[in-house]
Amino acid sequence: MPATSADKLTLFRIRLAPKGRRKPPPGPDIEGKILDAAEFVFGHFGFRGATTALIAKKASIAKPHIYYYFEDKEDLYRAILERAMNMWARNIDDLDTAADIQTILTRYIHKKVDFSRDHPHLSRIYANEIISGAQYAGSFIEKVSTPLLLDKVKTVEQWAASGAIRPISATDLFFCIWAMTQAYADFSGQMTIMKQKRQLEQVDYDAAKATIVQLVLGGLGLGNARPPGISSRPRRSK
Repeated sequence: MPATSADKLTLFRIRLAPKGRRKPPPGPDIEGKILDAAEFVFGHFGFRGATTALIAKKASIAKPHIYYYFEDKEDLYRAILERAMNMWARNIDDLDTAADIQTILTRYIHKKVDFSRDHPHLSRIYANEIISGAQYAGSFIEKVSTPLLLDKVKTVEQWAASGAIRPISATDLFFCIWAMTQAYADFSGQMTIMKQKRQLEQVDYDAAKATIVQLVLGGLGLGNARPPGISSRPRRSK
């Protein structure tokens, strides 16, 4: 396993070192409740619109309890970015390149759609951070995410060189997978309006997985990428 994977994820931090000695925590599981609440609040209101008062209210705790664990709002925001980036990095680092190509890509696409379903606020927080210039996450992207990506890019390039898949820009392949899968978090509001429903349901995520897998595998020339029951012949209009 490359040095940029598990060891690096443990060592690299987005948060700064604490300024002073913190008091003992007020009770069990409070930090997790704060992080879950912050994920929701930052996801809805962004860094500027979020306040520690809103986060404390969402977590159902007294506002001073936040400062047992976090220096200020920025420190809490950095912690949420760490959560998002570490989950993203582990998803790509866990790709089992020993499996067959279709299984590798299908599993990765499924994981990415599941992330959008289970952590839509984290996805939006990350998207807004990048749109805003990656002020806090830039170093993580440079020192952790990029080496992890390049390691997987080499694998895809080897597949192409061996003739197992069609020639392709491997980096852009991953960019396209991220764009397609993360859209089901970042643009779910648009999707629900167009689908005329209050929120996306499991059937929507299952359809997303099947469609994205079909597009990616088909584009790479990997066997029959059509879902079962779909004919390769176009239907004649009646």
